[in-house]
Amino acid sequence: MADTDDVNASGSTASVSADSSSAAAAAAASLGFILVTRIAFADYQVGDEITDEDEINDILAGELAVYVIKRAA
Repeated sequence: MADTDDVNASGSTASVSADSSSAAAAAAASLGFILVTRIAFADYQVGDEITDEDEINDILAGELAVYVIKRAA
């Protein structure tokens, strides 16, 4: 079943403004996943979603990877 949240009555998709959240979502989509904080660290609280591709790569490459889980984007 298709997700219809972004489809209006005419069947076209809703336009998305080009702000930082949509840019971060596009970066996360290129990886296919985002990170969700499971244990608070640095400036992140439990449940925070990390979508910046560079930040994701830095976290996963270091010792902070144990504080996050991957979630499909």
